[in-house]
Amino acid sequence: MARRAAEFARIPTRKPEQVRIYCRQVDETLSDMINEFTNRRLELQKRIYALLKEAHKKGIGKGEDKWTRSMSITSGLLAAAIGIRIARAGIRRVYPALEKQAGVEIDGLRDIKYGKGRGRPKYDDDKFEV
Repeated sequence: MARRAAEFARIPTRKPEQVRIYCRQVDETLSDMINEFTNRRLELQKRIYALLKEAHKKGIGKGEDKWTRSMSITSGLLAAAIGIRIARAGIRRVYPALEKQAGVEIDGLRDIKYGKGRGRPKYDDDKFEV
């Protein structure tokens, strides 16, 4: 998960296959970030709850709504995870949109560059002899 934006900038995107690879790598990183934020939020929520509970035992603070307060403190991580989910959905749409919107042009340019697929050549010696 320690990827940086500079690493993504180095991934080539000149070909449709490279765009697909780029989107997959970004999607994996965003997925890791979602998991990290979700897990870290639960961990911090438990620690904050324990802190509030300990403070209440020692007579500090009101001691009301400890769970709600710990939830509201860590809500920023939840908002970040939701935002990343939206970004991940956007990344997942890039390659299919490329194929849908420019698929004919991409196939046409491939045909010009590589030639049309002619299939397997047929030879007379492929016949079985009886």
